[in-house]
Amino acid sequence: MVCIEMRIKMEAAVPTINFDRPATLLKAGEGLYSHSGDRYPGLKLNVGKTSRTWYYRGRIDGKFRSIKIGPLNDYTAQQALDAAQPKKKVAATDVRTVADGWREWCDMRQTMGAMSDKDRHARTRQLEMYASELLSMNVADVTPVRVQRVINAIVADGKDATARQVRTSLSAAFNLIDLPNPVGGKKTYAPAQKADDETPTQWQLHCAEHGGDPDDWSIPWGAIMARREKNIIIGTAVAVMFLTGIRSENVRSLTWDQVSIQKRTIKLTRMKNGLAREMPVSRSVIGLFQAIRDTSSDFVFPASSGTGYITDTKGTFWEGHRVFLPHDGRRNHMQCMGELGLSAYLGNWLRGDKGTTNRNEKMLMKYLKRMDDHDTVEAVDARYWKHIGSTPDFAS
Repeated sequence: MVCIEMRIKMEAAVPTINFDRPATLLKAGEGLYSHSGDRYPGLKLNVGKTSRTWYYRGRIDGKFRSIKIGPLNDYTAQQALDAAQPKKKVAATDVRTVADGWREWCDMRQTMGAMSDKDRHARTRQLEMYASELLSMNVADVTPVRVQRVINAIVADGKDATARQVRTSLSAAFNLIDLPNPVGGKKTYAPAQKADDETPTQWQLHCAEHGGDPDDWSIPWGAIMARREKNIIIGTAVAVMFLTGIRSENVRSLTWDQVSIQKRTIKLTRMKNGLAREMPVSRSVIGLFQAIRDTSSDFVFPASSGTGYITDTKGTFWEGHRVFLPHDGRRNHMQCMGELGLSAYLGNWLRGDKGTTNRNEKMLMKYLKRMDDHDTVEAVDARYWKHIGSTPDFAS
């Protein structure tokens, strides 16, 4: 209390000048100044040998703080006082920089089980590579123009997808901060993904480079089965990703209480959109589960890892060439759905994807939750086996 009272007395002793007279501000000698009146409470002008800088000084959340606003040439006194308001909010929290906001967002998402360590590391590394100058900035100083410049530089380098991802991450960094988000909405822009901008599968890339039929999936499936012979747990997990299109993290973290052999369903409790969903799966997938059902772990795919289940399964190789990645399963599933003339929203539902932004399709997806649509699942499964050119055999 004594220190605060001394601070107040010291502030009262600060010499005053008229902040509304630019010529006076430019002529002031070295020192710290207050306004000669009560129009700009807490606002100070610090005059040094080579610079003149606005500051806000006062009690914030019970503590005396000094907050740098910016150069005299960039702000009038009123603009400097207005700029101090968001910075005062920031000063009352543990979040000062964009990096702090991103860390808090990642901590929250991981606590909710919605972000893996790998995803956090990858997205953080991406921000460090492409938006390092923003990460170190005070969140109150970030403007849409500054964010857009970063996005423009990424787009100019031909990396549209990266630009979209960086924009999404930067927007997330402001989600837990009591300030207007300078990134989201229509404040900044990144190139939209084109309808035909779907990344090819590893097998499609292999066929384009080395020859082969991209619609003949016997080689990638054979490589997965060869992997299963070496390690039945990891190989089975990859096979489930291949046949269902369900995201890698959702498959790898499955527990046996999420799998119903009798009902032939999987219940996802940690989807990307934070929701839960129980979905029908084919007899082929159930056969894969039954082959490893004797494991004593609560996890379907257990491992001696920090999580208790297998980590990233990475790529599957054939004769030294990568022919399958977990995300390829989604594209294979979309292809089979399309060949059957089935709707995109039904495919989203069966894969545990986010769903749709169309109001009518959202309503249909609500009805799908009540359906036991194994006929559709088995039809899609049959398309898989037509591409593979064999029939399922999952003897343990």
